[in-house]
Amino acid sequence: MAGGDIIYMSLKKLKRLKVMQEAIDGHITQKAAASVVGLSERQARRLVKAVREEGGGGVVHKARGRPSNRRTPEKV
Repeated sequence: MAGGDIIYMSLKKLKRLKVMQEAIDGHITQKAAASVVGLSERQARRLVKAVREEGGGGVVHKARGRPSNRRTPEKV
């Protein structure tokens, strides 16, 4: 995401972002971060990587704001 973009996220995602940032900063382990937010260690590693690469947008689902590809056409 570009520097000035606004990222909308739920409080749950905001908590995940804060906890993953603590893991990145070395204040807690990734294992502890996973436990705090209720994720597996593997998923916590994925989130840490996403936050490092994308910033806050790393915790938000990539399809957010897009219509579903399984959506029924309006004509039906």
